Amino acid sequence: MPPHGKELSEDLKKRIVALHKDGLGYKKIAKTLKLSCSMVSKTIQLFRRTGSTQNRPRHGQPKKLSARAQRHIQRLSLGNRRMSAASIAAEVEVVVGQPVSAQTIHLTLHQI
Repeated sequence: MPPHGKELSEDLKKRIVALHKDGLGYKKIAKTLKLSCSMVSKTIQLFRRTGSTQNRPRHGQPKKLSARAQRHIQRLSLGNRRMSAASIAAEVEVVVGQPVSAQTIHLTLHQI
């Protein structure tokens, strides 16, 4: 069984739905794929409700900086370690073309 809270892969969800369409019950599918009955049940209910096995979109704020901009910030920081976040932000704004705060630079450098 997958660890608690982990999502099933798209392929596994499609196999669950296919086995259910072939006439197998929840317990047989669960035993065959080594999953819990509730996981099989929830996957089939999701498929019946939405007609798809795709994961629902997540909440959360989208990333402000692209991967390219993050690499640029990293290069600037590694090139001159004494450069302030405000000066990096000003330089990134010129290169990327979008305003970036010093706080965003701090967070990006901590994540890298």
